[in-house]
Amino acid sequence: MEYDTHTADLPNNSYPPLQLTGERTLPGIAAENYWFQRHLAVYQYILPLAEGGRVVDLGCGEGYGTNLLATRAREAVGIDLAPEALYHARRTYRRPNLTFKYGDISSLDIEDSSFDLVCSLQVIEHLPDLERFMREILRLLEPRGTCVLSTPNRLIISPGRETPLNPFHIFEFDSRQFSEFMWNYFPEVEVMGLFHVGRLRIHDFVARKNFSQFCLEPPPFLQRRFYLPWFLPSLKTCNFKIRGTRLHQALDFIGLSRKARGDTTREEA
Repeated sequence: MEYDTHTADLPNNSYPPLQLTGERTLPGIAAENYWFQRHLAVYQYILPLAEGGRVVDLGCGEGYGTNLLATRAREAVGIDLAPEALYHARRTYRRPNLTFKYGDISSLDIEDSSFDLVCSLQVIEHLPDLERFMREILRLLEPRGTCVLSTPNRLIISPGRETPLNPFHIFEFDSRQFSEFMWNYFPEVEVMGLFHVGRLRIHDFVARKNFSQFCLEPPPFLQRRFYLPWFLPSLKTCNFKIRGTRLHQALDFIGLSRKARGDTTREEA
């Protein structure tokens, strides 16, 4: 059986192992497990939407999410412009219905109306031209196809700041801004939020600080004796919950939207 491990479309034919840079999350690293489980929880939430359909994951990064979607989709395609991430994904995740493509997610050489589900999780905050990106999503979606976007809540991830704390982020949304952004492109929109539950919610209460902020600068002694050896590795997707209330307090927003049937005006505008 042939798998997608070619390198002819990449700038180089070999890349070193992926390293944490703050631009993308990676699985299997204790210090990164909070962020990995937080992102994985959203992929698990949207997994039923992939059932039996053609799915594309724009800005797929390391590939773990696209690989998960492929367990339910008829076909899953992950696309990213980082060649080192694509090289890693092609060698790590191998399924007959799974493909990883190298390309600009805002300008793809893929036929119109090709996918039932287009998802792009934790990506839009990195993009300089959101209008171009959203037009490309609309072009790729089949009529009545579903789009899912997720992005962090700027009030939580960059509290008290006008510019993003993360140097890889260009623009971050609050709940009102994100809702308005989604409604600008789709006739049907539902916005959900991701929240801490269980031990993460208890930690927020005890520390009087959201863990996503606290974990950036934990006390060194506790980091060595408590967080790295036990707390961080113990976190699972069950420590996060998705709901549609109190969105201003959400960690991340998840926008689920539907393309209009026979709507071409939105693509051509």
